[in-house]
Amino acid sequence: MGLTRQDEETNLSKTLSVVRRNVAEYGKEVERMQGDIDEMLAHYHDNDTEVLTILNNTVTLHEHMKRALIRNEKALSRPYFGRIDFKDEKTGKPESLYIGKGGIAIDTTHWMVIDWRAPIANVYYENGLGKCSYPAPGDISIPIELKLKRTYEIEDGQLLDFFDTEVVANDDLLTKYLAKNKQAVLGEIIATIQKEQNEIIRKSPYHNIIVQGVAGSGKTTVAMHRISFILYNYAERFKPDDFYIVGSNRILLNYITGVLPDLDVFGIRQMTMEQLFVRLLYEDWDDKQYRVTGTEQTARNSIKGTLPWFRDLQAYCQELEWQTIPRESVFLNPRQFVEGIQNGKTGVFDMTAGKKVRPSDLKELVSQETIERYIRQNPSVSIQSKINMLNDRLLGKIKDEFLGKGVSYTENERKAIRKAYRGTYGGKVWKQSIYELYQDFLIKQSAKGYDIPFPETAFDVYDLAALAYLYKRVKETEIISEAHHVVIDEAQDFGMMAYCVLKFCIKDCTYTIMGDVSQNIHFGYGLNDWEELKDLMLADEMDSFGILKKSYRNTVEISEFAGRILHHGQFSIYPAEPIIRHGSPVGLLKVSEKDVRIQK
Repeated sequence: MGLTRQDEETNLSKTLSVVRRNVAEYGKEVERMQGDIDEMLAHYHDNDTEVLTILNNTVTLHEHMKRALIRNEKALSRPYFGRIDFKDEKTGKPESLYIGKGGIAIDTTHWMVIDWRAPIANVYYENGLGKCSYPAPGDISIPIELKLKRTYEIEDGQLLDFFDTEVVANDDLLTKYLAKNKQAVLGEIIATIQKEQNEIIRKSPYHNIIVQGVAGSGKTTVAMHRISFILYNYAERFKPDDFYIVGSNRILLNYITGVLPDLDVFGIRQMTMEQLFVRLLYEDWDDKQYRVTGTEQTARNSIKGTLPWFRDLQAYCQELEWQTIPRESVFLNPRQFVEGIQNGKTGVFDMTAGKKVRPSDLKELVSQETIERYIRQNPSVSIQSKINMLNDRLLGKIKDEFLGKGVSYTENERKAIRKAYRGTYGGKVWKQSIYELYQDFLIKQSAKGYDIPFPETAFDVYDLAALAYLYKRVKETEIISEAHHVVIDEAQDFGMMAYCVLKFCIKDCTYTIMGDVSQNIHFGYGLNDWEELKDLMLADEMDSFGILKKSYRNTVEISEFAGRILHHGQFSIYPAEPIIRHGSPVGLLKVSEKDVRIQK
């Protein structure tokens, strides 16, 4: 590829020709598929499984084709934003690749523009000129020599300018983009992803990451690009419905809803933390009987969001479990139930009734040590599931006794024994309401000096967290698969109680947690530092803690002023590093009366 402006104009023209051709072809294909779908729906019968299979496949292909059409229609305005020229160190072959928000295909095997999420595109964000490498499928590293990195400014299909740079999107280029309106900036973010942001976006989804990002560092946008990257590169493992996006309010989630389709991401479930806990209550939540309320921001109430409060709830459930499940050894007397005739009646009779049983007549089925060890070694299994398992295990031991070479039992004797031992550890379903359990927990907490009233019908996020934990820890018998990756934004707004419950309730799941502890507005029960959460979530050596310290929102003057305020706090601080953009000095207004302050 040539390097002159004329060369770039020629390439842009060729690319747009491919895009226009794709739009025409994809449009016809979308229309044809819609006709096929309408035809099949018109003639479909409930018992025609073959047509149903074809219909489902056609609908899926139709959705993919519509998204490809939309992607190419958007590319008519700006088909790409970057370019890399490099030499493959192994083959010595020079290559030139253009990078865009979406891949633009020439045919099924050749690409005019590669997708920003492709492994090779990492070079554009991560590396300077010279020798470097990029990751390929199969954990292979491909060595290359990067010769050129170029960024383009294209609007409405017209090449306005281009920049060759060592570090993509330096402060001058960023300032130019940030001078545009908010919607335009969103469209430019993929072109201006910084190295620190790129590292977080491309982290493995199989491990947890916590990100401390200062105000204006692009936390939310980075999180959304991370989802897009994962879906593109780990398509065999992650589907859109494997993700939950959790935010502190609907305004944030509505913003996210608008961002995701532009990143070629569809079908991601988004919810507030309260909605997630309600979801985890399953059939025990009744919208007609209960409602969600905001958290009362008082010193008395703040304890509910803390790690000690969660540990108290853990201890409560452990004590409940210890008191509920019988732990004594269980014995069988082979001579107890005997089929015969008594008082002229036939049946199976208890031959030990009213008699003293000799220990030598008893056979141990399950020992107390075995029961207590099982309870202790399975803290994540609900009390009800343990009861059911122990009942099944006991009946299994009885079955083994029937098959043994010792005493021979008649069928009626076997039935009598099974009946006598059935439900030894409890019934199949937990009877007590989790709301009653929560009330009992609060009563016990009040004896420790915590004055937390039972909420009756209106529950805040930490009440809901406690209820979700009680459901999972006490009564759950059917494990329902939830998300495989949870993205939490504005993480500082939630206390450790919420995170401990999430980690317990949603298993086999990894987390991307984004926040700024300097912006915690719930000082009593939100996160004032990351240390407790790091201990909880970053237990694996491959888990990571990232920092986004550059602010793209504030001027130098605002960032320095905010930093001076943060230094007065008694908590970890992460001062912002602004890009070089100056503004007016921060003014101070001193007033004596509240009403005057509000008016000003």
